[in-house]
Amino acid sequence: MYLGVCYALLPAILAAGADALSKKAAAKQSVYLISLSRWVFALPVLALMTFQAEVPRGLGWEVAIYILILMPLEILAMILYIKAIARYDLSMTVPLLSLTPLFLLVTGSVFLGETITPSGIAGVLVVLTGIYIMNISTLKEGLLAPFRAVLTNRGAVLVIIVAIIYTITSTLGKKVVLITGSAFFSFWYLLLLAIGIIPVLCLKGESPLHVFKNFKMNLLIGTLIGLASYSQFAAYTFAPIAYVIAVKRTSIIFSVLLGRLIFQEAAFGKRAFGALLAFIGVVLMMAGT
Repeated sequence: MYLGVCYALLPAILAAGADALSKKAAAKQSVYLISLSRWVFALPVLALMTFQAEVPRGLGWEVAIYILILMPLEILAMILYIKAIARYDLSMTVPLLSLTPLFLLVTGSVFLGETITPSGIAGVLVVLTGIYIMNISTLKEGLLAPFRAVLTNRGAVLVIIVAIIYTITSTLGKKVVLITGSAFFSFWYLLLLAIGIIPVLCLKGESPLHVFKNFKMNLLIGTLIGLASYSQFAAYTFAPIAYVIAVKRTSIIFSVLLGRLIFQEAAFGKRAFGALLAFIGVVLMMAGT
């Protein structure tokens, strides 16, 4: 269990760095190219890990069906997510991914037979409180105004949609990982996603080769994503899915800090405190295992 926590904490740090770099890269290239770069340039890192792993014996129609369901959802989620962080504050949008564990309370139980203790449920509620605090300045408009403020922010709505999609992809992704193994699946899955987004680029009138124009930045982003992806898939084999995603969402703390340090985002105090509450919620979830 604790090994799973360690694997899940690593992508939290790496993902925050990749998000900040993606926001900077958005000034020079489209969200579609950034999405492609996060997968293409992650492949070299994952290849080194994948080809040291045994080829799984469980490949078959079941895995193929899961991947066919996962791919369009994952591509859509990535595009929406990059749009959100490119056009809106990191410290306001990224923390909303901490809603995923709440949705996973249902999907993890239904599809994977996983359970969360009362302490885990309390942790999710604390995460929601953190999100509430981030918009506490609107409280004078009503008790539920902080939540309404989230729903009227287009970037926030995009990330909430992403969180819902990730609830589905995380659940199905774990089922595939249990069949294929984390090292094997993470490489081939990201390769398929990179191939799958190429038609989207073509429809938008862009060449996939343009991903090499901002090579150094894209390579760094992809390397961070590659390391984060492998760590997350590995964590699934050691801990319940809700806890893995919850720990990974501690990236919100780093995103708030980077949003302030790099992009001089406003309302740092409220957002930092809200992120801290979300982190405490994660601790409560882990204490309930």
